[in-house]
Amino acid sequence: MQQPTILQSVRIIDPRHDVDRVADVLIADGIVRSVAEPGTAEQWNEHPDNGGEQTRLISPPKDGNYLLTPGLVDCHTHVFGSAGVSRADMLGVEAGVPIIVDAGGPGAATIDDFVSIRVEPSRTRVHALMSIESGGVTESHPGHNTTSATHKMVTSSIDTFLGAIDRHADVVVGLKVWSSAASGLRWIDHGVSLSEMTSLPMMVHIGDVTGADPDLSDSFTGDVLDRLQGGDVVTHSFTGLPGGLINAAGKIRSEVTVARDRGVLFDIAPGLVNLNFGRAVAAMEQGWIPDTISSDAHRWFVEQYRCPSLLRVMSSFLALGLALSKTIECASTNAAEAFGIQTGAPREGEVATLSLLSLQEAPTMFSDGETSIRGSESLAPVGCFIEGEWIEAREQARSPELLASEHRVPFFSAIAEELAHHRSHDERWRGIELHQLIHRARRDCNLTIGEAINSFYAEISPDETAIPAGWILEQLGPDETMKRFSPFQTT
Repeated sequence: MQQPTILQSVRIIDPRHDVDRVADVLIADGIVRSVAEPGTAEQWNEHPDNGGEQTRLISPPKDGNYLLTPGLVDCHTHVFGSAGVSRADMLGVEAGVPIIVDAGGPGAATIDDFVSIRVEPSRTRVHALMSIESGGVTESHPGHNTTSATHKMVTSSIDTFLGAIDRHADVVVGLKVWSSAASGLRWIDHGVSLSEMTSLPMMVHIGDVTGADPDLSDSFTGDVLDRLQGGDVVTHSFTGLPGGLINAAGKIRSEVTVARDRGVLFDIAPGLVNLNFGRAVAAMEQGWIPDTISSDAHRWFVEQYRCPSLLRVMSSFLALGLALSKTIECASTNAAEAFGIQTGAPREGEVATLSLLSLQEAPTMFSDGETSIRGSESLAPVGCFIEGEWIEAREQARSPELLASEHRVPFFSAIAEELAHHRSHDERWRGIELHQLIHRARRDCNLTIGEAINSFYAEISPDETAIPAGWILEQLGPDETMKRFSPFQTT
């Protein structure tokens, strides 16, 4: 049974129910049991719902404040694939965010790995927008090689794609499509077809990083918007790159208004290069507010900022003038509803999936890569609840599951044998074939995905990475790969 928690004198912000008040809150058995006037908490220590257990007490510091909000949902992150951070909890519960969504890291060929080494070991609730590419994000940087005119899209068969979603229907909440003027509309059209088959929303990247002609990029974005249906999500809405939603005169493009009237949603996802403060201000001055706020946090983002990613983005929008309640709504309830995810609300009887934040009043600088703005306050994580379980921000991470010593050598010997056979038959050295090869060896040794793939990372790529195993070998090349596995080859 969970330890009950009492929150004393916290500021409840629940935008969907128009609540902004200070209250005492009792959480027990996974739900919000009571919300009452400050000073009521002393009566709850022997509350019958507590089951006689010792109650955890959380209260703000003497000169501080705590905000209790619906559980934050970062609906655009990267925790798997070439852009992924090494641990989902880094962007999730350790940063006060109970729910995150990986945007395109896994594809149909790698979704099983994603679930085993990212979803299952994490305390954060991790979902995925599954890439329409078989391997997901496997290039050196998302949006560069994958959107070039020469990049060949490797897709799974329809049966394989649908089977992957069926196996992990509780994890996959949508599809992710990268595209650009250079690659044309082929990916968008394929994504639209898959979205119709699966009844899942599609998140589409805009903002051209390939150096295409700006006029061509703008025209391309208009064509993309025309193809999207209600519930689909456009990400990087305030990008300053060619192909954005705001024209050179600082006006919202007419296609954007038409798409929004049709039910298309618009997400922020700044990452490192996809937020332009001038465009954001211009849009908000025209009354145009995003539907969702996400981070697009990836390993380069974390390396640069080294701070809670979603809260940093939310804080930058406070500095841009977006109201606190709207900022919280965009990053919690709106994001959850966009992808059919259940979060909680600080309201009696609701599921206690909540975020606890502090609002710190101190001058803070924010940059979009070109210009800087100064904010007077910023949000910081205290912790979060997932169905009533309290997780303090920045708690120590769990260790990955690794192979027992007696299974390690047989597994790597089996991979070495598969690799030698693969190379001797002049097979193409491609990530997807190599990934399948590794999993054949795993199945032959009767190992779980988690222990096998985590052990593969520890042995072959000790630097923190989230690139799928087969694509690591593709990048190493056949000569270096065979050298790494030579100690395990049998004579």
